[in-house]
Amino acid sequence: MKFTRSTLSLSFLLVFSPVLVAQDGGNEANKNLRSTIQKWVAVMKETQSKQKEWKEQQQILADSKASLEAENVQMESEILSAFARLSKTDASWKEKLDQKQRFDEGREELREGLTGLEERISAVIPLLPNELASQPKLEKAIVDHKNFVIRKDKEAIGLNSRLTAMLTILTEAEKFNQVVTPFSGKSAETGGQKILLDGIYFGLAMGFAANEDGTIAFRLVPGSEGWVEEELTDSEVIEDVRELIDVGNASGETRLVSVPLEIAE
Repeated sequence: MKFTRSTLSLSFLLVFSPVLVAQDGGNEANKNLRSTIQKWVAVMKETQSKQKEWKEQQQILADSKASLEAENVQMESEILSAFARLSKTDASWKEKLDQKQRFDEGREELREGLTGLEERISAVIPLLPNELASQPKLEKAIVDHKNFVIRKDKEAIGLNSRLTAMLTILTEAEKFNQVVTPFSGKSAETGGQKILLDGIYFGLAMGFAANEDGTIAFRLVPGSEGWVEEELTDSEVIEDVRELIDVGNASGETRLVSVPLEIAE
């Protein structure tokens, strides 16, 4: 059987004629369907857009979370390190406080002990002959020491100042005590007249003085009130003292000289 274009058109019309008949009644339903489909498509597109945005935000959040976790680990490490340093600092600070407390206690003990030492130094000062005590360095130390002794507010005086004065006195006295020291320009009174003497000190133990002519001589003896001049009367002893002084100040020949020394038992 042979079909022509006319036959096909007719058949198509016959077949779809019910649809065409019902088309008018279903236009409204089709519109609603299309509207629904369009809304669904729009929702799907919005959903896909939100899903894509969420994935991007999720990745950002994941990266931020990893970064925060790393920072948290570092911060915890720094906190632990800070606590360790603080613990060491506290221990060091406590040790320094303990050292300061021991230093303060030792300083107070030293301050209390200086009172007795000052008394002993004060007892040494009269044993220093004027020729030694008049030297500028020692003279200042003696003046300072005497001022410190009479002050009532000793806690206001620096320990170094008090110690420096006393050490200077002791050091100079020790140096003088180890050598034989000649001197000149000393004056003394005898027979109602003043005479000029030169002489020699044997450390802080004893000394001798005589006038230039060798006619008057003295034995010098240290005491608690200072040096005492004991006039010698034996003419031979006076001559020996004069010779001793000449040898001591290198103005005479070197020779063996007997002098009136007394050795205490």
